[in-house]
Amino acid sequence: MIVYRITNEEHSALDGMGGLYGPGRWHKKGNLVIYTSEHASLAAWEKIVHVASFENLPNNLFLVEIEIPDGIEIQTVPQSVLVGGWDSFPFASETVNYGTSFLRKKEHLALKVPSVIIPTEYNIILNPLHPGIHFCKVISKTPFIFDKRAFKDL
Repeated sequence: MIVYRITNEEHSALDGMGGLYGPGRWHKKGNLVIYTSEHASLAAWEKIVHVASFENLPNNLFLVEIEIPDGIEIQTVPQSVLVGGWDSFPFASETVNYGTSFLRKKEHLALKVPSVIIPTEYNIILNPLHPGIHFCKVISKTPFIFDKRAFKDL
């Protein structure tokens, strides 16, 4: 399986260091985590919604393609975690606690979670502390520039 992320050079490695500096919908601050998407286009949308404006987007971004080997079991988040408001901001405690527990247990390499932005598509959370991370590899890292037309005032 190929997954995608848009990030800067500093966070393009499969070490999950970005999770140490801030919380996310699926982790508490201080936990190593790698957020990826099933599609490059979803990775772009995920990046866009996490900045306040186009001016806040760094100009040194890369589209990173990561190969997850066939045969790796990808856990799916249980419906019981997706309670009313799971997709809200601030993040629901159910998603944060479930994802943090997933990371700390180190039982699975990958967790498939629904995207809030495009509910019929999925993000894949990778656990850099799981031994299977060593079988994943970055297969390409291409400079990525957002088309400014996407940010025109209507």
